Amino acid sequence: MNDTMDRWIQRVTLAAMIAVAAALLTVGARLYGPQPARPEAGMADGARTP
Repeated sequence: MNDTMDRWIQRVTLAAMIAVAAALLTVGARLYGPQPARPEAGMADGARTP
């Protein structure tokens, strides 16, 4: 292969690795980041009115 093709492959590989790292960071932040408060048991939509 020529140098131009090697350089192109390196750039594409680097971009793909950065994209995977960003995706993993996003998923990790979503899974392990702050969670919204859970509603109390039996209170799915708030207080019931008769």
